[in-house]
Amino acid sequence: MFYNATPWYRYMITSVVLAIVIHFVFGFILGLSVDEAHYALYALHLDWSYFDHPPLVGWIQALPVQWNWSEGWLRFIPEALWLIGLLLCLRITYTLLEQFRSSFDYITAKAAMFWTSLIFLLAPIMHVLGVGLLPDTLLLVLVPAMMLITLHLKEKLDQRKPHDLWQWILLGIVLGLSGLAKYTALFFALAIPFCLIAWHGLKMFRRPGLYLCLSIAAIFISPVIIWNYQHEWISFIYQFGHGTGGEWKLKKVLVFILNQLVTYGLLIILGIAWHMRKRSLGPKALLGFFLIPFVLFAYFSGGGGSLPHWTAPAWIALAPIAGIGLAQAWESGRRFWIGFIASVQLLICILGFTLLFFGGIPQVDKDHAWGKKNPIADLYGWQEAGLRMKELSKQHEIEHLAVQNWTLASRMAWYARPLQVFVLDERVDQFDLWSGLLPVGSDALVLDWSQMAFAEPVSNTGFESCETLDTQAVHRLGRDIAQFDFLLCKNWQGHISPQRIP
Repeated sequence: MFYNATPWYRYMITSVVLAIVIHFVFGFILGLSVDEAHYALYALHLDWSYFDHPPLVGWIQALPVQWNWSEGWLRFIPEALWLIGLLLCLRITYTLLEQFRSSFDYITAKAAMFWTSLIFLLAPIMHVLGVGLLPDTLLLVLVPAMMLITLHLKEKLDQRKPHDLWQWILLGIVLGLSGLAKYTALFFALAIPFCLIAWHGLKMFRRPGLYLCLSIAAIFISPVIIWNYQHEWISFIYQFGHGTGGEWKLKKVLVFILNQLVTYGLLIILGIAWHMRKRSLGPKALLGFFLIPFVLFAYFSGGGGSLPHWTAPAWIALAPIAGIGLAQAWESGRRFWIGFIASVQLLICILGFTLLFFGGIPQVDKDHAWGKKNPIADLYGWQEAGLRMKELSKQHEIEHLAVQNWTLASRMAWYARPLQVFVLDERVDQFDLWSGLLPVGSDALVLDWSQMAFAEPVSNTGFESCETLDTQAVHRLGRDIAQFDFLLCKNWQGHISPQRIP
């Protein structure tokens, strides 16, 4: 039985266009998340690097931020990166079918590309990265680019007299940009020599282009090294502690794996499982782009923790091979389980979009336990709160804004700009570099948010007194989903340990 390629191509185009429209709409509906606001502030404070991440996520949006684009238009950047990442995955699928045709049963390229795109579209976390610009969004483009160049290098090395210099140069640029995007890009880069050695042995180390590639990558990441040297390596120290801190527990690893299966789905697992029935090593070497980073992230999750979106580029590296596997399984008649799993993942995505639109579970009151822990409330109301802070600052002639946790500082510093925001806790973070410490004896406007409420920062070493100036509820479709309190606090003494309200 042979595929009619036309329906698969039409289904793929329709699904991708629908996803683009959804991303565009939510890009204008939702306020910036804590991480999005933090990286947008990178663009306001351009530097060679930053406390918690390399600089590319700030550099790439520097001009739009300087031109004062709205949040909806700023999100055109991650939306475009998401689409480019998908197109690169489709190109990898096509290239795999060309280079390793003997490893795959007969299927059309368009059928395989459809299943690759469906894996991309039905992974809920991918839509988060398709709307919010994070360092991992950059890797959605850079990691598939690494894979595609690696495949082209294999093709060149298959020739007796390979002319591969331009491939090595391009790979050096991609590796350098990856190092400017996120430190964990190194995990993915390790898969490149793994693949090339598997295909061509150690003779790849005799290629002069390899050393040109490494030199180019080193030049690209030199600003990060220089910045860290000037700042006593604080970023490297922070990342090492962030990844390894805490007692290692197997339970944490198991929870991490369960979260991965929910956020990326079983469809990709089914496609890989079908492909693994083949004995050919060739395309299986590319699994290093998944296994190396995933194993490392899983291990670190047992100690310092690991967030679900950190592994997104690793899962995307699996998508082309899994897409081909799903196309083979579908042609072989394994359609029930493929359809069932795809339907479940589609329902999860629809549920996620629905909750985002309504601002959480519609029937839950803000006083209900779920209402107080509503994660969707994090995306609404911050712009209005920032404007109110600016009004109160002008009204009371207070130039200092303060919060008791850095996650509150990012949104407030973005929406109340150009006012300066100080973080009152003892944790060292990027705001210590941007704002420094709140001057002793100062008065400040302090923001408190119901979803992360703190006791008033009044003590012998904190503020002398605080009074509530205003309260502002966050409304979404006729419901109150959160609340902001604006405090005027006087005479800062220089030290406090913020206390969360249970």
